[in-house]
Amino acid sequence: MSQPIPIGLLQLAPYVRYVHYNEGDERYRVPRRVIYDYEFIYVTRGSACYTLGDVEYVLRAGDLHIIPPLTLNSCRVPEGGSFAYYACHFDPIYLGQEQDFSDDVYVKVDYANLPEVPVQEGLLERQTLQFTDFELPAVHHSGAQSHRFGDRFAELLDLFTRKPFGYQVRMRACLLDVIGLLLADTHTSEGIKQDSPHKALIAEMIELMRQGYRSELDIEGIVRSYGMTAKYARTLFKQATGLSWTRYLARFRMERAKELLRQGELSVGEIAVLCGYEDLHYFSRLFKKLEGMPPRAYGDSLRGTS
Repeated sequence: MSQPIPIGLLQLAPYVRYVHYNEGDERYRVPRRVIYDYEFIYVTRGSACYTLGDVEYVLRAGDLHIIPPLTLNSCRVPEGGSFAYYACHFDPIYLGQEQDFSDDVYVKVDYANLPEVPVQEGLLERQTLQFTDFELPAVHHSGAQSHRFGDRFAELLDLFTRKPFGYQVRMRACLLDVIGLLLADTHTSEGIKQDSPHKALIAEMIELMRQGYRSELDIEGIVRSYGMTAKYARTLFKQATGLSWTRYLARFRMERAKELLRQGELSVGEIAVLCGYEDLHYFSRLFKKLEGMPPRAYGDSLRGTS
């Protein structure tokens, strides 16, 4: 299997492969299977039991279930029950025609009568994708946002069914909106997971970072007052934000650098120093790696110069 392609928020441009709406009663079942892309399941009515790996989840109306590729999953409806749901299969980016496959892989399957769905051996070698600065939960309870999630999935289905001109772009926008709603529900504005037991601590660490972005931060000094080691603090930080301490700091500094480049009042060298980088060449290489273009080109593109 090839090395995963890292996908961050800047690279995220989902390619929607298949969308459908379905209803089922106690006879409904999806036997053990794997899928070869990501699938979002959004329940609109009733409840069903989904198994992902070794964990079973009971999904109810308003719940969003995320199934990653190549993970064993199944579904059943409890006796006397029923449910309805939207489903959307997608890749986080378009991998090209050679990596694409027909939705027949999912559509033309006798789910009701198979003990398990046969594996498509050829699709096991597809390029894998790995999110780098956020994690998708297995289940999200949308709560007060349920109508917004439902509207997006209804629009996705309508576009996929009618296929008007430009529908691919509009489906991508819909799915990005779903992911945006999900991230807003599950993370603070600083990118800390809402369910992190160390949310207050991590927020304070980020605020200290914000105050001192122009100099290298002494993480030992920051965490000493919390009675923990720097190594443990870095572990908690990664768990709560999905990013390492150094990557979060670099991203924070790059956002400040972009703000200064937009203003156009300082040289690239002056901006590098203000953002904590004494080495201009290192700053320029890092900026290009994270943002896709050198800092000077970024500034010129905003001002329409060359």
